[in-house]
Amino acid sequence: MADQQPSFLSMRWPSAKAPRRAESLKLLETVMPWDELEAKLRPHYQSDNRKTGRKGYSLRMMLRCWVLACVWNLSDGALENFLLDSLAAARFIGSDPWDPRPPSASAFRNFRNLVRNALGNREMRLAIDLAFINAGILWRQGCVVDPVFRKMPRAPVKGSGEV
Repeated sequence: MADQQPSFLSMRWPSAKAPRRAESLKLLETVMPWDELEAKLRPHYQSDNRKTGRKGYSLRMMLRCWVLACVWNLSDGALENFLLDSLAAARFIGSDPWDPRPPSASAFRNFRNLVRNALGNREMRLAIDLAFINAGILWRQGCVVDPVFRKMPRAPVKGSGEV
């Protein structure tokens, strides 16, 4: 009887340190007063309670997106890309990157405008700051930076006659 190779599905990565982003998201999970923030926004957000038409994203999911955008200093489009690129971020908001698809940039823009018009960004930002202060944590906004690729000008080849 030949030795059987382990199947691809049964193989696992060895235990390793959690990625920094996952650690940051875990900290956000424990520090933020999610129920309090939800209670502030619930009277203004009813998209997830519609009786007709397509249901909107849950308030909890959109609120978590809003916190991610604030903490990582993300624009609407950058937030959508962040959620699609980061499995940890997608799980943090309560989604999978593809099924169901996380909120689009336009869905998040509508929510961001709702927050600004209903409560004002200042009150919500203050809630984030107070959550960190109460936890005894200093923080500053970060950003997700992608490398920039530019095509280099083509150098002339020696002996080709190009000047």
